Amino acid sequence: MVHLNQAVLNEIAKVSEVANYLWQREWAERNGGNISVDLTDIFGAFDDDLAQYSHLPLTMVGQDSFPAEAAGHIFYVKGTGQRIRELREPDKAGCVLRIDDQAQGYHLLWGGNQNPQFAPTSEFISHVEIILAKQQSGSADRCVVHTHPLELITLSHHPRYAHDSQAYCYACWQMLPEVRAFVPRGIGIVPYCMPGSKMMADGTRDQLMQHDVAVWEKHGAVATGVDALCAFDFIDVANKGAKLFLKCLASGFEPEGVTPEDMQRLKETFHL
Repeated sequence: MVHLNQAVLNEIAKVSEVANYLWQREWAERNGGNISVDLTDIFGAFDDDLAQYSHLPLTMVGQDSFPAEAAGHIFYVKGTGQRIRELREPDKAGCVLRIDDQAQGYHLLWGGNQNPQFAPTSEFISHVEIILAKQQSGSADRCVVHTHPLELITLSHHPRYAHDSQAYCYACWQMLPEVRAFVPRGIGIVPYCMPGSKMMADGTRDQLMQHDVAVWEKHGAVATGVDALCAFDFIDVANKGAKLFLKCLASGFEPEGVTPEDMQRLKETFHL
């Protein structure tokens, strides 16, 4: 098992902390939800002989290859079938892996419950694609968090908002100045499609290139950040807006909301 430096351990600790938040909020039932973080830039020089580490092809997760530019990247990622709450022991429910030089498999470097057949989440390739797209755009984001926030999902069932990203986003933004301020690029909807599909992966990547949060209609939400805590914050704040909006509807009235003029002033004041 490879030695991890303190910077890497700190990022894994953040993943474990966020995983606990997701479980406590009932946002990650059974093995629902996933977290991955690109450690490549902080991992340091890797001079070990890769032959000493277990190598697995991507057929383990039902895929053929990573994007070619992912070769050599090192990630920490939750394992397939593992529960978010089990990330309290990050070496058992997750692993550090290095994508091989052909981008067709990976070497297990650390964790994985010492199981040489340990596989990352089946959504891992889409995580890699999202992070690479972010990096190529100049973003500092290195982490992907996917979870099942109750109110964001509930609002995505509403026929007035489920198919209209602008209306959905505005419903959340208007409920609290902090939502407009801390989710400045807004929320985009990914239309319902088969979980784990290429359509879902591409739709999520496209929405996250424009927005802070991608909501999977009737399913969940995804955000990226410089670390797990920042990615979580985007979803947490967005969900607060949805929760307040739904509370108003449940109380029998349409919320008055922060006016567009006041939101524009927020945007100008805080350079959003």
